[in-house]
Amino acid sequence: MKQTVIGLSGHIDHGKTALVKALTGVNTDSLTEEQKRGMTIDIGFAFLDENITLIDVPGHEKFVKNMMAGVSGIDVALLVVAADDGIMPQTREHFEILNLLDIPLGVVAINKIDLADDDWLELIELDISELIHGSFMEKAPIVKVSAETGVGVEHLKATLLELCEKVPEKQDRGIFRLHVDRVFSMKGYGTVVTGTVNSGTLKVGDSVELLPGMVKSRVRGLQSHGEEVQKVETGDRAAINLQGVEIKQIDRGSQIAEIGYLQSINQMGVTLQLLGSAQKPIVQNQRVRIHLGTQEVMARVALTAGKTLQPGEECPALLRLEHPMVAARGDKFIIRSYSPVITIGGGEVMEVLIEEKWKVVKEKLQNLYDSPKSNQLIQLVQGEGAKPITLDKLQYRLGISKEQIDSLVEAREELFWLTHKQGKWLITHNQWDTLKNSITDYLKKYHLINPLNAGAQKEKIRQHLECEDSILEALLSTMMKTNLISQKGELYLDPEFSITLSNEDDLLQNSVLIQLEKEGFTSSTLAQLSLKTGNSKEKLMKVINVAEQQGKLLRIDGNLMFTQTNFTKLKEKVAQHFSNHSEMSVSEFKELAHTSRKYAVPLLEYFDKKKITYREGNARKLVR
Repeated sequence: MKQTVIGLSGHIDHGKTALVKALTGVNTDSLTEEQKRGMTIDIGFAFLDENITLIDVPGHEKFVKNMMAGVSGIDVALLVVAADDGIMPQTREHFEILNLLDIPLGVVAINKIDLADDDWLELIELDISELIHGSFMEKAPIVKVSAETGVGVEHLKATLLELCEKVPEKQDRGIFRLHVDRVFSMKGYGTVVTGTVNSGTLKVGDSVELLPGMVKSRVRGLQSHGEEVQKVETGDRAAINLQGVEIKQIDRGSQIAEIGYLQSINQMGVTLQLLGSAQKPIVQNQRVRIHLGTQEVMARVALTAGKTLQPGEECPALLRLEHPMVAARGDKFIIRSYSPVITIGGGEVMEVLIEEKWKVVKEKLQNLYDSPKSNQLIQLVQGEGAKPITLDKLQYRLGISKEQIDSLVEAREELFWLTHKQGKWLITHNQWDTLKNSITDYLKKYHLINPLNAGAQKEKIRQHLECEDSILEALLSTMMKTNLISQKGELYLDPEFSITLSNEDDLLQNSVLIQLEKEGFTSSTLAQLSLKTGNSKEKLMKVINVAEQQGKLLRIDGNLMFTQTNFTKLKEKVAQHFSNHSEMSVSEFKELAHTSRKYAVPLLEYFDKKKITYREGNARKLVR
């Protein structure tokens, strides 16, 4: 049978601890102060059987944060109402907390029936029915008991056992995670933490991470239900003996998790719900208390739409935390007002990786909120635009294992893994098409503005997209394979684009190329060409730039100009030289090029730059 946790809640002095003792024989008021006061201050634990844990939480309003630590991982809620008191303030507050946390099942126990007559009990039962109407406990059994006399205790036990059989499977994230609710030190053992396993499996010897703080540790020993075990899993009550961790490094509110999946955050995007019973709306930048798992942190509320959230309504919001908190997408939380300290609402975490400015964040959170839950992963991935999400970042944002991420991707045809060199990103087909369309549109506009430029440089395209080099390389590579773009040297262009010169400029370009062809490797300078052709330097520069982009002309050091035809012939001569010789001197190269040292040296350096030759001493050798 799966492990199940039952959480008792209700107003102070309604007999929760006495009921646990009646069910299990264990007094969960273990603190001396608790026994002296006659009330539960901190959470207590007992076992109904080897698979079912009972958690007793405090009912006093001063200790609701301790109550929150107790109910953070429960499967069944046992709401206790005293027959002589009826529904009281903490009954309502505890019930609202249970409702906000989406506890799957519940039972109501009317305790102390020995202190009330039948007519009064009937009225109490009607009040309870009204309280739970429309909630997850609407069809919950209501059992009348007396922990003092034992009447109804066996019936309650049987009801709980039957209900535990119906508890749905918990959502397992595929990674180990536990909210710490107690920390203590044992002589001979060191630091021990306890909590309910929220997700995954943990074995003796496993490495774990303590958060916040990112302290690494190993599991020295494990206990569950008072017995030493080698492994604990989802739903188990666990005591973990941590190696090399001092008690001051961890506290209630910390989390123990598999390394690399969770992190401390200072802000989170959420769905925020304000209770209909709240006395006033939440206003922009309001200070509230956030309870998530066993953590309590103060935060400021940034609403994405409007300046107020009215009672009974919900909306997306950003919570700016005053201290680091550990959270994962899908986590439920409770909010309590700063003063007076009462529960006013709750919500669910939508996003934990918030890096952009408020204007962008606001839009992203609104889009996530507006998407059906089934499409939120698509929205989350697609929202990254030209900066697709990596696997590491996705693990942090979703808080689930790599295997579960792979399963999600396989199940959605809209998603695919983009791999390029050492990189791997999750992206939607629509997102990928949008990026490709952005490049083709950019190149079309570029050609209109720059009709005499053969194409755009890679860096210009990257700046347009605002993406990483690796993503741009993957895009350009894919687009060239499918003939969406072309490459000419280091430039990228629309395949249908070609530079068109006027007849006059075309004739001028031809005359320049004929002149340079005759000159071989003793080319004229721009000033000399201007004199020879009778054209201005500016006009010559225009046709020379076009010729260079068209691959007809080679320019070295900005001033030396040679035709591509001559350069190709020279390369062939150099290759022929090396078929008979192991090296080549500057003098030998001068003879091959029929030029002077003035032109030979820059030409040789260009050969080296293009990896045709390399220099060794005063000679050149062929790159093989």
